Amino acid sequence: MRREVRRKAEAKANRQAIMWPAGVGIVLLIGVVTLYQIGTDAPETDDRLCPRDTGPVGTTVLLLDTSDPLTDKHKAELERLAGQIAAEDAGRMGIAAGELLAVYELSQDPGASKLLIEVCRPFKNPKHRTWRDDIHQGSRIAKREWDRFEDALSEVFPEREGESQPTSPLLETIAVLAARHIPGKRGDERFNVHLVVFSDLLQHSSRLSQYGPYPDATEMRRNARDLLTDLSGTRVSLFRLERPKYAKWQTDRHYYWWTELILEQGGRIEWQDSI
Repeated sequence: MRREVRRKAEAKANRQAIMWPAGVGIVLLIGVVTLYQIGTDAPETDDRLCPRDTGPVGTTVLLLDTSDPLTDKHKAELERLAGQIAAEDAGRMGIAAGELLAVYELSQDPGASKLLIEVCRPFKNPKHRTWRDDIHQGSRIAKREWDRFEDALSEVFPEREGESQPTSPLLETIAVLAARHIPGKRGDERFNVHLVVFSDLLQHSSRLSQYGPYPDATEMRRNARDLLTDLSGTRVSLFRLERPKYAKWQTDRHYYWWTELILEQGGRIEWQDSI
């Protein structure tokens, strides 16, 4: 009798010894899978492909000035810029997953600049997906979203040819776009904002024209405060499109005038170049 009791006790102990690590393993596996899903789950998106629940994680605003024909060199630079935006790791010009890209075309009316596209970068390029990504978002959905993103870029960045305009209200337009997209001093410093201006940078309006005498950047608050805006926390990239017919006005002073003006408004120069 004692042997039978002891045999049953030993059998029960053996079963418990086997079940215990198995149970722990199952719990750990569930925990790992749950944490993985929380950490890498692709968010639901809205019509702009932006995260539906949180909104964009940042914004890149690109202002294109096509009031004069783009040279072959300008077009090549614009194409390169588009490639950087679409690349997986594009450095300073790239946009992050869930970041909004808003592209505008300069017009004579600062408040009516043409919005060419407004789209967020999808979660991941389908070319770089792994089987883990399919846990959270089907490959067909991911490809469809990425194709929409690339199609939007291709509609904006091919050879843009605008009509000649009598004015170029760059400062007024930047102020309008800043009010629309840039949080400024009151914004969350963690929210990435990048303003990119692709233009000859020759401001020309009834308020201020650079086709003649104009105040130094440091004097703008005293002489033309209404043309300034709040660029606090904003990265700014300036691509000055060189044109031989404007060489008289596209001087070194003009180049660095824009540098100083961005700093005067609280912005930070991310990139500046003459094309």
